[in-house]
Amino acid sequence: MMNRKILFALLAAGVFTAVGCQNPPVTQDSPISQEQPQPTEKVFSGVVPCADCAGIETTLQLAEDGTYILGQTYLEAKSEKNTFFETGHWVRNGKKIVLSDQDGKKSYYLMKGESVVMLDINGEPIQSDFNYELDKVKPKKLAGEYRYFADSALFTECGTGKRYDAAENIDLERGYGATGVEGGTPVYVEIEGYYTVRPSMEDGLFDHAVIQTGKIRFDKAASCHTKK
Repeated sequence: MMNRKILFALLAAGVFTAVGCQNPPVTQDSPISQEQPQPTEKVFSGVVPCADCAGIETTLQLAEDGTYILGQTYLEAKSEKNTFFETGHWVRNGKKIVLSDQDGKKSYYLMKGESVVMLDINGEPIQSDFNYELDKVKPKKLAGEYRYFADSALFTECGTGKRYDAAENIDLERGYGATGVEGGTPVYVEIEGYYTVRPSMEDGLFDHAVIQTGKIRFDKAASCHTKK
């Protein structure tokens, strides 16, 4: 696994994503309307086939410094542990993206427009009628409930109930504080942003994370339940 201290140093230097720099305070009634910085990383996501599960939910993050994080969740898998993360370095060779993990093992993807397609262990197309394509993740409107307590920030997506680490988003923290709720109370929020993967606070672990890149609107009177 990539050293946690190195990864957090890269994050602090702004290598992965420039978010929340010099933005004005956010309140419940005045969402951000200024132009926001766009992601400097490339993130691809999709569900690829699985021999003994319902599919592998895959997120591939390619950082500009040549490092990557690959997150894979085996859907409806029988084993207790079904989410795995891999880190390493990536290079682009023509239209091919070559990933080299911490042990030197390589895997391959092919650029296809704004998407990437998983290749076999030899870097050749997989001969199958199944879909191995991962779509490029772009900022969009996300709806969920946000809570902040004791330096821990969490965003729960309304549609799926999935939880995402939101620690990198200073504007979400400020907007949450402006609502006046007690720390830890979930508040409904709509944001412009995207999902990716990030190093966890625990050494050697990773989290699925949300990154805010645009407007934020908190609404204390609403919830995921009322917005259905």
